[in-house]
Amino acid sequence: MTEAPAHSKSKRKASTNKSLEHHTLTISKPPYTYLHLRLITTSSSAQKTTLDELTAKSYLSSALTQFLGLTGSAIPIDILKTEGREVWIRTMREDGSAVVAAVGGWVRGVGGETEGEMGWRVVGRGNWLGGLVGGGGCGGVWD
Repeated sequence: MTEAPAHSKSKRKASTNKSLEHHTLTISKPPYTYLHLRLITTSSSAQKTTLDELTAKSYLSSALTQFLGLTGSAIPIDILKTEGREVWIRTMREDGSAVVAAVGGWVRGVGGETEGEMGWRVVGRGNWLGGLVGGGGCGGVWD
């Protein structure tokens, strides 16, 4: 058997003195626009009804098709929440202005000419959902 030399050289890694780098990231063009809409009516009987997701999608599609035709019907809209007569939606940032113009100018008759009309009111618009729902945070949107 051979013995290890008494004075073996230990190898140490050369310590590198790198400074820490601080990186920041600013999202200047968020991918989505968030809208808070309220359905308003002049009919007293229609004011008692509440929106569901399918009805809201139908009304939004009608507004987009009426304003932009076939191009408007192709704009993707995600319904995040409906509550009473209010709805929160998400669409692509590039389509946000077209959606606001379409829903802001949409009017539909309710139950005939004498019954009244309904339309959308844009309550809020933002690039971030948290800023749209207010200072209380966005927890209420997912309830």
